[in-house]
Amino acid sequence: MSSTFKKLGIEYKELPQSQVDEAIYSIQSMRLEQILISEGEIFDWQNLLNRPDLVSLKYPDKLGTLMMQNESNTSNSFFIFDINNPFRIKVIATIKSKKYQQIYLIVAIIGIIPFCMEDSKITQGIEIVINCILAIDIILKSIANGFIFSKKSYLKNIWNILNFVAFLFTWFLFLANSKISEIIKTIRFLRIFRFIEEVSILKIQFNAYVGSFLRVKSVLIPIFLVMIYFSIIGLHLFIGLTERRCRITQQPVNNTWIADPNIQKLCGIWECPENTFCGSLLDQNLPRNETENDVEAFNWNFTRFDDFFHSFLVVFTFLNVTGWSGTTFMFWKAMTTYVTATYFLIMILLMAFILSNLLLALFYESFMEKSSIKNTQKKLKQEQQQIEEEIKRKNQQQLINRLSVISKQKEKGNQISNFSIYFTEEQNINIKESEKEVFINKILNSPKISVLNTLFVFLSAFAIAYDYDGIPKIQYQRLQLIDFICILYTFFEIVIQFCGRGIQEFFSKRINVFDFLIIFSQWALIFFLVCFDQAIIYNNNRVIIIIKSLKILRIFKSLFFAKVFYTIAVLIRSLISTVIALKKILFLWICLIFLMSVFGKQLLQYKMSEQNMTIYYDDFGSALMAVINIFYNEEWHITMYKYGRHTQASIVFYIICVVFGQIFFIRLLTAIFLNEFSLQIETVQTSLKPIDYKKIFSYKQVKIENKECESKLELVQQVSKEKNTESNNQKGLKLNRQKRKTNSIINNQVLQSSFQNLDENFNVNQENPQQESSKQQVIKSDAGIKQEEFQNKTLFMFSEKHPLRIRVKSLIENLPFRVFLIILVLICVVRTILLTPFLNPESYLFSILQTVHLVNTILFCIQISLNILSDGLIIGKESYLQKSPYNTLNFLITTMDIVAIFNYNKLIFNLFSSLRILEFIRIGAELNQNINYVSQALMKAFQTMIQLSIFCFVILLVYGIFATKLLKGSLYYCSMPNQFQGLVNDKWDCMDNGGSWINKILGFDNVFDSALTLFITATTEAWLPILIDTWSSRGKDLVPINNHNRWWAVYFQVFFFIGNICMLNMFISLVVNTYQETKIKAQGMSELNGNQREWLQIKNSINNLTPRVNYELPKNKILKLFYYFAESKKLKYFWHTIIGINTIILSLFYTRQNEIFRNILMTINQYCILISAIEISVRFIVKYGKKRDVFQIIDCFGIILNLFDLFILHEISQNFYIIRSFKAVSVAFQLLRNYYIIRRFPELEKLFNTIFSVIPSALAMIFIMALFLFIYASLGMDLFGYLRPQNYIEGFDLHFRTFTTAMFSLIRVASSEQWWALLVDSVHTRTPDFACIYINDYQNYQTHGFNGCGTYWAYAYYISFHLIFSLVILNLFIASILGAYEEHVKSEQSAISKYQLHDVLNYWAQYDPKGIGFLNYKQFWKLSSEIAICFGVPVKELYDPANKTNFLRALHIPLYEDKDGLMGYLFHDVIVSLTKLSVELKYGVKDLESSSYKGKEFLHDYYKLFEKTPYNSGQMSSIIFIQGKIRTIRNRKKGIKFLNIEALKQELQNQNDAERSGQDNEN
Repeated sequence: MSSTFKKLGIEYKELPQSQVDEAIYSIQSMRLEQILISEGEIFDWQNLLNRPDLVSLKYPDKLGTLMMQNESNTSNSFFIFDINNPFRIKVIATIKSKKYQQIYLIVAIIGIIPFCMEDSKITQGIEIVINCILAIDIILKSIANGFIFSKKSYLKNIWNILNFVAFLFTWFLFLANSKISEIIKTIRFLRIFRFIEEVSILKIQFNAYVGSFLRVKSVLIPIFLVMIYFSIIGLHLFIGLTERRCRITQQPVNNTWIADPNIQKLCGIWECPENTFCGSLLDQNLPRNETENDVEAFNWNFTRFDDFFHSFLVVFTFLNVTGWSGTTFMFWKAMTTYVTATYFLIMILLMAFILSNLLLALFYESFMEKSSIKNTQKKLKQEQQQIEEEIKRKNQQQLINRLSVISKQKEKGNQISNFSIYFTEEQNINIKESEKEVFINKILNSPKISVLNTLFVFLSAFAIAYDYDGIPKIQYQRLQLIDFICILYTFFEIVIQFCGRGIQEFFSKRINVFDFLIIFSQWALIFFLVCFDQAIIYNNNRVIIIIKSLKILRIFKSLFFAKVFYTIAVLIRSLISTVIALKKILFLWICLIFLMSVFGKQLLQYKMSEQNMTIYYDDFGSALMAVINIFYNEEWHITMYKYGRHTQASIVFYIICVVFGQIFFIRLLTAIFLNEFSLQIETVQTSLKPIDYKKIFSYKQVKIENKECESKLELVQQVSKEKNTESNNQKGLKLNRQKRKTNSIINNQVLQSSFQNLDENFNVNQENPQQESSKQQVIKSDAGIKQEEFQNKTLFMFSEKHPLRIRVKSLIENLPFRVFLIILVLICVVRTILLTPFLNPESYLFSILQTVHLVNTILFCIQISLNILSDGLIIGKESYLQKSPYNTLNFLITTMDIVAIFNYNKLIFNLFSSLRILEFIRIGAELNQNINYVSQALMKAFQTMIQLSIFCFVILLVYGIFATKLLKGSLYYCSMPNQFQGLVNDKWDCMDNGGSWINKILGFDNVFDSALTLFITATTEAWLPILIDTWSSRGKDLVPINNHNRWWAVYFQVFFFIGNICMLNMFISLVVNTYQETKIKAQGMSELNGNQREWLQIKNSINNLTPRVNYELPKNKILKLFYYFAESKKLKYFWHTIIGINTIILSLFYTRQNEIFRNILMTINQYCILISAIEISVRFIVKYGKKRDVFQIIDCFGIILNLFDLFILHEISQNFYIIRSFKAVSVAFQLLRNYYIIRRFPELEKLFNTIFSVIPSALAMIFIMALFLFIYASLGMDLFGYLRPQNYIEGFDLHFRTFTTAMFSLIRVASSEQWWALLVDSVHTRTPDFACIYINDYQNYQTHGFNGCGTYWAYAYYISFHLIFSLVILNLFIASILGAYEEHVKSEQSAISKYQLHDVLNYWAQYDPKGIGFLNYKQFWKLSSEIAICFGVPVKELYDPANKTNFLRALHIPLYEDKDGLMGYLFHDVIVSLTKLSVELKYGVKDLESSSYKGKEFLHDYYKLFEKTPYNSGQMSSIIFIQGKIRTIRNRKKGIKFLNIEALKQELQNQNDAERSGQDNEN
């Protein structure tokens, strides 16, 4: 390549360092933007030579020949064809032609077709033919470029390698069927990549998708290590427990111990029923029975912790919250419940909610701006270009707007305002037509016609939606008639649109094309019905009904243009634009699904019968459905386990699909959706303006103000007439003049308000400030001043300076008073926990709790009274009720408590009492910054969620209508014994055989039932049972049959994309934006620009640093030896080796292990613990009395537990559960020591620092989540405590009888794990197949026990919980993770990274080894150069003394004196000033400090040890110069006995004053 450059005379141009840094940063960043734009610059000769900024060309005449020589290597292909061979030249031209590429694109498509079909001779024949054609391609490309030896040979391209491997393995089609041959045949499916290669858009997207994996390592490695960590802990906690089953006999009989097949549960903590006995084959040294756990309840023996592989597999499923509750329920029956729940909850919190969302944050971070300061110059150029384009666009738009406004003003005359309830498309106004309007345009632009069109759309939607099972025939026919009238109206509507706008202009908008297609489908339907002589209006054919129902989609166009529904219009437009922007990545998604489906079909086809499977791979359509469920994270582990019983390939296939599909791609898609949707929201909001209701009512307000002014003037006249007549006449004349002036002012304002829209478009402001001031003088009066003074009084009597009010205010702001309130809230919380539905009202505890309630109510009344006395009740922004929403809540709760004293209602008043726990949010917000951000975002998120929920509800209704039309009344089933099921075909057979005809609780009998069912589908995992009920439906009054119509899977999976991928991500996007805006506002940085915000973050990072202490070597020989053992680098390798060996040993345990091997492992583990104990003890002694790392304290505590478990525990306790639990905790602390190994690798340490950076935000959200769980758990106990045990709420795993289990049940609901099942059981009322009793109080419970019926309040309970908790709070959790990760990334990618600050600490420690935080000016002279160079300031600029003096003067760091009078600088002053100046010099930024907001002030304790002087670093050169003169004078020894220090100080003071005056002049 270099020789070619020389021949052409190509010379590289030197690039500036900023461009080099930008290029390096762009290369290192992830190329996710290619997935959206699908564009990439190909680096070839032509593109290179088209960049004159990079290269220059001296000999362009030699370009053609040399380019051909470069593109085709000079070596001979196949040792025959050289570069000048005519045949090779023709081959090169052929393979580069478009026709050749188009032909092979068609070949690639045809080559995929056999993969979608059943294996037969036809498909084999197609594959052989395609393979022969591909052989020609391989030969031609090998002739053109060489096969293997040259640099650009055929096999040097990864795509060609895939094609060649697929070509070779296709010939193995004729091998005999075997497991090996199946795997070999599967490899031929790599041919699918040929299609991706031929489609350039897909190829670029696929390359970008694969390239993104390189950046994922920063999260994947910690995830993998955490999975190993929990796998080993679970191995030692649950090993062998899956053999604990309820046995038929008390002891083994003939070396066999049979488990009861009817009891498919583990035992131990859970007690076996009568006549069965809990026992383990392992405890009796009996061989393992592989078949007793081979059932679905135990996931076919895959869910166990008997060895590391199975433990890791179980932990892997927790990464996506898949089947986690079933695993938890399975094991906490055999192990201590609280220990098991703690283990699994910590694992799901860390893995599914933190680490998994960190992966999302990593993808989302790729679209963030890492450093505002670094991109300053780039942003300035972009802003300048945008401003120029905006000016051009606005000039054109302004002209059009002026003409349109003038024409409208002429038409409307003197109307007050140009009000419209629809968004108009002013940019498309035809100016010629506006000057000479025709009649049809008047109709088209008439607001009345627009309203009429909308009314017909909503009327049609109502006629379609008002449908339910059992609707009267007459009523249904009336609705059909209304619907037909609406169809006829569409003729008039379309004719008007075509005539007024023109056909071309009408179809220029996508929304109009969409609307016309819907209307055209109705016209085509009428034409079809007329041609085939069928009923047009009253037709009950389901297909025709569905086509007619398509008109419901027209409602989206009405909402699209409806100005009244501004928020919904913004959301619709943003969602449509987002989906359009994502069309290319969605296309890639379809290709990935297709690819995985083909592989799955080949690997798993016919491995199991369809009768035993819901999801299977026997045909291509079913394989597609199975793979889509993997992407949707829908119960994929069940199918994996089922197939895993027959082939291990199922485990490998599913793990690969889950990792690359669900974990990577779906999170990547989510990140892109969040970014794109937020951008579209901003774009749409800037282009659309909501209705300004103030302008609408401005005319009325002006009239009211006019009347008030006249009345006030009349009052003044009446007062003046009471005086002498002469003065009355004079004043009357003045007042008349003033009145005339005032009336003229008011009249001018009325005219201005009438033309307000026109003035805004012309940007004209003709208001006279003198007239405005005169108006204010007239309006303002003494009565207004008195009213303000009156409002400042609390209880209408206590002014701000009243002594009692001042004392009360100081009392309520006092710390003991606030602590007292916290105690009161805690008492209320404890009372709520104890006051359960199972507490006897006649018990002593109940009477105590009632007394506590009475006392608390009185105390809260006193607290509220004091606050009202201090701040007022409601008048004024600082009043009690307006000051905080928590005050309003406290007032409401206390009011309800007062009512409860006289009229007690358990459900209502317990609910309000539990709400008192929200007071801890306010307390936490005052103590913790993260809780403050979250609490404020939570309040704003609720407002945003209401509007978005309405929009999503509309989507649910519209989509659910189609299911209602087809499935209303079709989900009934026959409840009867299984032996009679074969005799039943319909409802009447069921009733004749003694069965009950029961309807499903979740169904599609009306649009609201459909909306609920679809909402559950979109927000739950394990929605397959709902799908099975749907596709088993045969029709009304017919018994369902499984797999009757599997096409319903398409309906549900399409909706899952709309509901889960789109709607739920819209929630996430809005919550993330709300959180970020709230956080910036709470930090006080909303007025700052990006540079200033980043500088504040850097300054906060600096102020959180502390000077590093360099430890001195101990003088004692023994301590020196200990120091060598603790800090020696060679011995550190030994300690780390011991930690690694210990980890490996702990992972090698497994059940039914050889006793000798087990003893060896235990012995090695003991020695590892003892060696670690020696290391930790020595380290503790060496660093005794010095500052310790938090991890060292944890390490000391852990080794104590290890030694206790090793030597003491077995001596004092033989309890199996205590020993197991303690062993697991001991192993956890042993594994934590691996962090020392991680710290040896800086990259790994950075990865784990990423996790640690988000933990504070996660803890804040966990605090909020716990409070809401408490409220709903308390309410759930009151609602569902007496429920009869059913399929899911069965009384042990899931129920609301105890507070802890109620909270765990709600955690399961929050994780979306089949939460609809709890709703179904909770709403289950008395039916023929379910006998229950309505229990309302404790006395009924004592009589009937746990036999209570459900309640319809369950709908409100579960849906509100899911909306509040899952869609708001959990999304806030995600937002906090994204926000924390964004800060972490910005701290690393900012202008001054935290790693540079760590280098600064090292530099400082060289001059201040004791970490005092003070350097004298001599030390600082050297340090300042080193730090500035570390920050990127050029070295040559600091070596010059003059530059160095100017540099120090620019720093302006204050000087301090220590107790000995030595002048110097303090740590944080130095680092902040040096950092600020270095950033300004390096990046050319001048606006880092804001005049309005300086950020948080940090007061460091060591500042008190030093006295601040009036001097700064600007005088350092003078001080050094003076000291040099002093030395010179002393050296000369000319009799000078003293030095006038005061004169020197006066000289420095004069210089300081001069500098200050210069700065004042500059300002």
